[in-house]
Amino acid sequence: MNVVSEMTQLAVARPSPDAAPDVISEWYAAKARLHAHLASAGGPDSAREAALSLQAELRAKQILSS
Repeated sequence: MNVVSEMTQLAVARPSPDAAPDVISEWYAAKARLHAHLASAGGPDSAREAALSLQAELRAKQILSS
């Protein structure tokens, strides 16, 4: 995974609040994958990255269930 490329893609592709729920959910899922990748790299921020990954994953699921 190219972290800079993924971060850029997330920034550019951030959906608007009125986007379809599946589009918003997929964006959060991509965000979760990025944070999970960063967490797996280890280091002093890995726990925070893991928490951000979980939070984004839960948000993606929540959007689809509402």
